[in-house]
Amino acid sequence: MYPDALAYLTCPRHPEAPLTRVAATRHAADGEIITGALACPSCGARYPINNGILDLLGPLVLPDSPAQLTNYLPITAWAYERAWRPHSLSLLAGERFGYERELPLIVGLAAPERGGLIVDVACSNGLYARALERARGAAPGHVIGLDHATPMLRQARAYARAARLRVSFVRAKAQALPFAPSTAAVLAMGGSLNEIGDADGAMRELRRTLAPAGRCALMCLVRAERPAGRALQALLGLGGIDFPPLDALNLRLAAAGLRLRAQWRHRVVLFSLLGG
Repeated sequence: MYPDALAYLTCPRHPEAPLTRVAATRHAADGEIITGALACPSCGARYPINNGILDLLGPLVLPDSPAQLTNYLPITAWAYERAWRPHSLSLLAGERFGYERELPLIVGLAAPERGGLIVDVACSNGLYARALERARGAAPGHVIGLDHATPMLRQARAYARAARLRVSFVRAKAQALPFAPSTAAVLAMGGSLNEIGDADGAMRELRRTLAPAGRCALMCLVRAERPAGRALQALLGLGGIDFPPLDALNLRLAAAGLRLRAQWRHRVVLFSLLGG
């Protein structure tokens, strides 16, 4: 975690209370905080920083579904971008949809060059976080990647440091984002809404933290139109992965206060640009 993140981070229990340093810290040569602790001035909760990752959850928080449980396995974190993620959208969309197409689309929707607080929510290996940091350029602000699974965050940090990108990584849940209301210039989420458990709670948090002129770039999966696809999705649903119908998803987004500005569908793959 970089000191830049301290300007934005708040207690997940008291989202209007900025976190402050309370323990001696060890820094890397580029300024990253390797070890230390932050605390909430309202409730006194202490949150450790270990190996460059701020942990806002602690050891007692468990995954919400079998699908989330797999993300706690180191082999899943290691294989995610090495084996599955580069090919996933092409398989799901039924057309060529590699990083060279996906990442410019997300960056274009998010417009990180405006600067400010930029958050990759449920970031997994931090694919979007790295793309957004590259595109932010010299604009003032900071990119933060959040996820509930420590192995995913460790791999995300390793990728970012190998690319020499100043991205902070925080262990937190999408249903309790550690930011004050209306502070995020950019929120992005790639695919995680389908397995996040309380998706409506996550949508409300996206709305709560999104700035009035902010942008939320969302990629998720919707219910298949063909019987074979629906049968497969029903099987995956047993593991906690949800594939909502498009109309129902848009109604849920609207109920959370997120305004749909644009949307594109490629078979089951959906890209949405949302505002407050």
